[in-house]
Amino acid sequence: MAVQDKSIPFPLVFLQPVADVHYLWTALSLHVSPFDENGCDLFSRLFNEFGLGEALGRLSCILTVPNPDKFAGEFGAPPKDTQLILRVPVEYCADPARQPLLERLTKMGYGLIADGIPPRTALFPDFIESLSLDCSAGIPADASPWLTRMRGPHLAENVPDPVSFDACRAEGFRWFSGEYPLLPSSNVAQKDAISRGRLVKLLELVSHDADVHALEGLLKQDPALSYQLFKLVSSAAFGFSAHITNFTQAINLLGRRQLQRWLQLLLYARFPGDESANPLLPRAAARAAMMEAMCHQIDGDRDEQDRAFIVGMFSLLDVLLTMPLRLIIEPLKLPQDILDALMQRRGRLGRLLDVVERAEYGRIPLRHTDLAAAGVTPEGYCRALIQAYRWASKVSHEA
Repeated sequence: MAVQDKSIPFPLVFLQPVADVHYLWTALSLHVSPFDENGCDLFSRLFNEFGLGEALGRLSCILTVPNPDKFAGEFGAPPKDTQLILRVPVEYCADPARQPLLERLTKMGYGLIADGIPPRTALFPDFIESLSLDCSAGIPADASPWLTRMRGPHLAENVPDPVSFDACRAEGFRWFSGEYPLLPSSNVAQKDAISRGRLVKLLELVSHDADVHALEGLLKQDPALSYQLFKLVSSAAFGFSAHITNFTQAINLLGRRQLQRWLQLLLYARFPGDESANPLLPRAAARAAMMEAMCHQIDGDRDEQDRAFIVGMFSLLDVLLTMPLRLIIEPLKLPQDILDALMQRRGRLGRLLDVVERAEYGRIPLRHTDLAAAGVTPEGYCRALIQAYRWASKVSHEA
C-alpha cells in the first residue's frame, strides 16, 4: 500500500451529506483535494486511524474512484459493517472489457454508481443500478430514459436550491447533495422547525429530573430549540443582565418547572402533517460540533468551547428563521466574541467559523492557509470534521 510522502501536506478532506426525499441523511460523499488516484493509503487511514467507519453509523459512504483497477488492487474488501459505494466514470461502466472487475467489486461487498449519462447504445450490467448526475445547471438532457430504465437510487449532485430539489425528485432522483438546505424553502415549514420527537424526549427527561448534562445533550441537537431557550432566558422578564455563555447556565436560570412548561407550549405550537425533516438541523449540528472540536484543538478552555458550539449552532439561524441574523441575535445576551464571530467572522471563533463554512464542499474553497490562520492542522481539521459528522448523522436520524 502507498505510503504518504511527509513532504506533501496532508490532503483536505470533505464530507458532503447525501439526503433522501425526506431530507434525512442516507450517505456521506467523500471528497479529497488534491485527489491522488494512484493510491488508497488515505482511504485506509480515514477508516482505520480517523474513525470514519464509526462516524458513518448506518450511513453509506460514497467514494469517487476514477480508476477501479488500481483501487481494487490496493484497498481490498470494504471494512466490516461499512457500506461503501464506488462512484465510477460512466465510460468505465459501459466498457464490456472492464465489467468483470466491476462485478468482482460488487461480490466483495461494494456498491456501484455510474457517474454521468451512458451512451445511448450502452448495455449496462444488472449489478450497476444507479446514476450520479451533476444537476447544478438543471437536470441533464437525455437523463430521463436512463433514470427510468435503471432501478436506482439515482443521485442528483450539486442541487443548488429547493426548487431544483423538487424538480429532481419529480424526475426520479432519490438521493440529493448540494446547497439546497442553505436556502430558505417554502416547503419546509419554519414553524415546524423544532423536532417533535426531541421535545418529547426533553419533556420525559425533565419529568424524571434528569441530570442537566442529559438535557444539554438534547438541546445541542436543535438550533431552533437552542435559540428559543437563549431568547427566553435573555428576556426582560428574567431580569438577567450578565452574558449567557453555555446551555447549563441557561437551563439553570430557567429552572426545571419553567423549562417543562416552556417545552409543553413548544410541543403544542408545532404544526403536524410534514413528514420531512428540516434539512438545516444536521447541517447546523455539524457546524456546532466541528467548531467545538477545533476550539479544543487550539487549546480553548471549556467555556470557549461552549461558545464555539453556540457560534456553529446559531450560524444558520438566518436561513432557518428567514430573518437577518442581526435582528435574530440582537435580543440575546451573547458575549462579544460570539457576536464578532457571527456577524463579522472576527476573532478566534470567527476564523474557526470561516473554516467550517469553507469545509462545506461545493461552497467557498478551503485552503491550507485558511487552516493555518485558524491555528488548526490539516490532520486536526480532518479529525474534527469526522467527529462532527458522526454527531450530525445522529441528529439527522433522531430529529
